[in-house]
Amino acid sequence: MWTQGEETGAAALATEVAHETRAPALSEDGGTGTAKRSAPWLVPLGAALLLGVLVPLAYAALSGNLGIPHNDTWAFGRSAEDFVHTGHVRMYNWNMMGLAGLVVLAAPVGASVTAQSVFIAVLAVAGLLACHDVLLGVLGPQGRRRAALGTLLVALWPGFALLSTSFMTDIPAFTAIAATLAFGRRALDRLSLPWLAAACAVGLWGATVREQVMAAPAAILAVALFRAWFRADRFPAFRIRHILGLGALLLAAIGLFEAWRRKVPSGGAPDFTVRTVTSELVSVEMVQALLIVALALSPAVFAVVRPRRWSRPGWTAAAVTAVAAVLVAQDQGAFLGNYANRDGAYSAATAAGRPVLLGTEWWTLLSYVAYVSAALLVGSVAERVRTHGWSLGMRPELLLFAVATVLGTLMEIGGGADIYDRYLIPMAIPALALLLTGPVASPDASRTPHRIARIARIARIARIAPIAVAAGLVAVTGMTLTVNAFTFDMAVWRTAGRVAAAGHVGAEHVEAGLVWDGSHSPAAMTDHADPAISTDYFSVLRYLPDVPPRYVVSPSPRTAPGWSLISVQHYKTYGLVGDAKLYVFRVRGSQKYS
Repeated sequence: MWTQGEETGAAALATEVAHETRAPALSEDGGTGTAKRSAPWLVPLGAALLLGVLVPLAYAALSGNLGIPHNDTWAFGRSAEDFVHTGHVRMYNWNMMGLAGLVVLAAPVGASVTAQSVFIAVLAVAGLLACHDVLLGVLGPQGRRRAALGTLLVALWPGFALLSTSFMTDIPAFTAIAATLAFGRRALDRLSLPWLAAACAVGLWGATVREQVMAAPAAILAVALFRAWFRADRFPAFRIRHILGLGALLLAAIGLFEAWRRKVPSGGAPDFTVRTVTSELVSVEMVQALLIVALALSPAVFAVVRPRRWSRPGWTAAAVTAVAAVLVAQDQGAFLGNYANRDGAYSAATAAGRPVLLGTEWWTLLSYVAYVSAALLVGSVAERVRTHGWSLGMRPELLLFAVATVLGTLMEIGGGADIYDRYLIPMAIPALALLLTGPVASPDASRTPHRIARIARIARIARIAPIAVAAGLVAVTGMTLTVNAFTFDMAVWRTAGRVAAAGHVGAEHVEAGLVWDGSHSPAAMTDHADPAISTDYFSVLRYLPDVPPRYVVSPSPRTAPGWSLISVQHYKTYGLVGDAKLYVFRVRGSQKYS
């Protein structure tokens, strides 16, 4: 089911983009062709909802994954359950964002892990539809198919499908940003105060889930204020007092929330999120952030960017980007990681030892695609600066949101915070708005009307091939990461449960990685006073020093003093095929890891 669905989505993407790469003869809604051509945009939009949300939701339900936590949901889901049972917000020393807004909104379903997962899936559907609405507002009614294709690329982002069924903050934050930008566009275009208030309200809620969302309402208000202050004599504008009033209310609400959040019990972050910051670290992670965005959007980049007529600045920017990307990838890896990892999503949450998915060559090919896409993307931005100025020919609120997000990411890295690939999903919206509004040249009939049919077909294949290859690589990577994460998590959960039952010990005495340990910890995670204890394992020894493990479930055969192997459990790497192992150890004697 998964393979066929992903291949269908990739094929639809390549085919539809091929149609869209013709010169912008935007006549879909004009004349007698409207009824005939109004339906094709539903195919990529439907594929986005299916592949990004509905199919992974069905797979998770059939495999039992809806009922267990994944990645950080062990902490976030427990906070939601606590709120339902006690009416109080409590954290587990595992969050670096607001979170409380999600916990409160999910209160009707917070008591069940399954209901929490379905709730996030509903938000994911809303987020994709809002994303389509934002892109449609940029492209106009004649660009429905392009907007749907852009939404499909967001849904195929490696990790989106897995996040769409997990009680994480990424999907709610993405949905809040997309909805805020959609409402904000209506407010700015219609001079509607209710729409502006709605954009601020959604943005405020999103900021209580993850502070990154504040960039969206801030961008909307900044554009509204600029127009009211400097362009009121040329264009209709909001009254300045209304904008300043909404802005003041927004800032006051965020300030009060932050003051309250800092007093929430166990509201801190684990110690490994504090890093020594160097200029090299900042540069490397910013390049890696660019590469994951470029990889996810590579089909659109290859479809619309035509560098043959670029100026020297465009070529220079592209060349510098390509060199920087190659140097960073060779030394530190191409991508930020966390979900788009070669050994599986959030693989750092367990001991090292999980197999490389799809083979090393696959990830090397992904890196090459990302290099080329990043170079073309940065080069096209440089060309837009030359042809359109610093506005880039974009809607100003999208440009401001992108700039604020980039600066915010830079500040977070500079402040020593961990940045993961999933944090950058919202950047797909302004990036797609930039790409899909660019000039698109057709390499066939418009330039060589007298070519014979065979040469025209070859030219068409040469144009479509990189788009199809990139779409296939991204789609298969996302599918593999999702299926593998579901399979691995379920294998660990079932194995650890059987070990606890057979060994007649409490679940908290079984070390099986972050998700199991956190879910069964009697108290919040804490930082151990003895830094000599290794963090190779997300162990109860490291974060729950008062609950020593008696058994360890690990994907690695590597042992430690006092460990004895008692069994080896097999599971399918890719759900139905592949063979991987989990090793079960009994722990005696010394409790320190070497």
